[in-house]
Amino acid sequence: MPPVITFIGKPDSGKTTLLEKLIPELRRRGYRIGTIKHHVHTFEMDKPGKDTWRHKQAGASTVALSSPTGLGIIRDVPGDLSIEELVGRYYGDTDLVITEGYKRLGLPKVEVFRSTLHGEPLPDRDETWVAMVSDTKDITDIPSFGLDDISELADFLETRFIKPFPRQKTSLLVNGQPIYLNSFVESFLRQAITGMTCSLKGCQDPREIIITIRQSPTE
Repeated sequence: MPPVITFIGKPDSGKTTLLEKLIPELRRRGYRIGTIKHHVHTFEMDKPGKDTWRHKQAGASTVALSSPTGLGIIRDVPGDLSIEELVGRYYGDTDLVITEGYKRLGLPKVEVFRSTLHGEPLPDRDETWVAMVSDTKDITDIPSFGLDDISELADFLETRFIKPFPRQKTSLLVNGQPIYLNSFVESFLRQAITGMTCSLKGCQDPREIIITIRQSPTE
């Protein structure tokens, strides 16, 4: 999986505003960035009255809105998907996944803190905190950045999380969980599947191959 880092902070601390500046900086450096916003309440994204909303209300389990410039999919899920399954299924072509939320997971965390809005940072800080972005420099035991230190923050993420984890050419997901592939297995799967695919009519130059195998449940 690509590396995942989560931005956390108290309400109105400026997490989304910071990401609006950080993502273009990372994109400028040539990286593909994915984001996940974690929401603990009932899912609501489509607008009532729109065609896709009407499809969903009619009972469709999956609804897609496709256009030449983007694709949006709304899909029923049995429960809150794990971060591993989300990233493994949908973010395999990215260099870094940035999330908002997931404070209780053991992900590397960057806290955004504004002393003008809150008296103190989040409590119970542990070893998963890797950096602080704040309007004060009082916190010195972990790397700290100002709210406008976008280039410096991007340098930190690039050095600590992106460059040490180059994008894998082959990924495997079994029952929603990503499976580690050592170099031999990764190379064997990639070459075997690519070779068989290239032998098929119309598949002589595959740039991306996606295979989904669903086993029938045992009765």
